Amino acid sequence: MKKKIVNTAGVILILGFSVWLWAYEPASQPGNLSSAHDHIADCSTCHIPWQGVTDQNCRQCHYFGNVAMLKPQIRFHEAQKHCLACHSEHKGYGADISGVDHQLFNEELSCTECHFDPHEGKFGEDCRACHGIESWNIGGFRHPPREDKECFRCHSVPDSHQDPSFWDKILERHQTAMSRKERPSVRECWRCHITHKWGHLVMGNDS
Repeated sequence: MKKKIVNTAGVILILGFSVWLWAYEPASQPGNLSSAHDHIADCSTCHIPWQGVTDQNCRQCHYFGNVAMLKPQIRFHEAQKHCLACHSEHKGYGADISGVDHQLFNEELSCTECHFDPHEGKFGEDCRACHGIESWNIGGFRHPPREDKECFRCHSVPDSHQDPSFWDKILERHQTAMSRKERPSVRECWRCHITHKWGHLVMGNDS
């Protein structure tokens, strides 16, 4: 008797759910496709009943197996899985369906394979040692004090400072303040610059 009641309840539940799917229009029409997939007319091209979209269906059109043929920015696609973790559809024709989740990346993948290195290699390739994945900003960063005098460890010397005529003008205008006749080393940034605002120049401080 109890088994019969359970079976009956199961049939009623399935029938009720089927009626809801038939009556509830948004369930069958979740939204317009993006411009990239707008040409797809058959839902079964991407969706499998009771399973949804699968990585296998994505690979019917998108192939990333040959790493040599991929742009550096998308080489992590060679895994060819977890497609839905970053891509979602039915947001409309002009929608952006890509949202990168860096936590899915292989830890051996170097950040510089996709991102330009503003430090020009000065801090090596282990970007994660300072930067996080969820937020690129470094929390709690404080610029070293002016007395540190090793600005060159992070900052590159601009081309203008390599030109002797640049220093001729500096020494001509600030010779008394600089208290020297020869031009400073290009690494002695602290003689002219301060740390809290690089464009604010302080001349004549030989400390």
